[in-house]
Amino acid sequence: MNKNVFIPVISFLAIGLAFSGCKKFVHQNIQAASNSSVAIITFNDVFEQLNSAVSYETALDEMTNGNWNMHGTLCANVSLMPLGAGFPKTLTIDYGSGCIGTDGVSRSGKIIAVFNGNFRDENTEISISFDGFTNGQYAVAGTYDVTNTGTDGDGNPTFSEVIRDVVIAWNTQQIIWKADLNRTWIEGDTTNFTTDTIGGTLGIAGLEDDIFALLGTASGNDSNTHPFNLEVTNSVVLPSNCKYITDGMLVVSPTNFNDGTVDYGSGECDKQATIEVDGEVFNFTL
Repeated sequence: MNKNVFIPVISFLAIGLAFSGCKKFVHQNIQAASNSSVAIITFNDVFEQLNSAVSYETALDEMTNGNWNMHGTLCANVSLMPLGAGFPKTLTIDYGSGCIGTDGVSRSGKIIAVFNGNFRDENTEISISFDGFTNGQYAVAGTYDVTNTGTDGDGNPTFSEVIRDVVIAWNTQQIIWKADLNRTWIEGDTTNFTTDTIGGTLGIAGLEDDIFALLGTASGNDSNTHPFNLEVTNSVVLPSNCKYITDGMLVVSPTNFNDGTVDYGSGECDKQATIEVDGEVFNFTL
């Protein structure tokens, strides 16, 4: 009788342990995926902020005014030095102690970008650093190097991006991150704040029609200090009029855990995603 009782108890414990391990296993994948999503969105925003700062018909080497307000705000100041035909030039976006953009996000501190050519010229390199920069709740440090690599076969502008020594911190947590990415500007590259392709004034609408696609790899430590690697397998899509990734897939590989495949959906602007681990699919919120 004791034997008959004993066997089911052991089986129950084994099932419980397996379930607990599975939950922990999936948690590591979700943590890496969610934290990487934050990093991707944060650095995409930096790219968009730079684009907004230089979104005039006048190229940097033709600017005659070294100071102007960020498009759509009166609280973010853009400065450029030196003026004239020569490069390098340093462009600084100063959000002060807090500046709410047209997207409703409060930013503070500075983005500092050194250009060795005009933003839209092939082979132009941009070295970006941060001085007390915050994006919403996230404090951002590290280096971000962008190179204009020309256009793809469809005529879309392309850029390579090297992101290093990144720390994104909030509350008592932080992400350590680095990445090598390739960006394609798949929509909206022919419009800017000043004009569209037929010369009409667009304003903010000329910036909010942009859509970017990213491929590449990344690695780092998630906010629980656990290391992971990441590969974007289907381009992640980031529209300027949405705060989230709306499409694409990536694979996260937490150290000592199995891979998880993240699917951001098919165009919806929301915080929802799924992750597949060992054939099981789980929903999670970014």
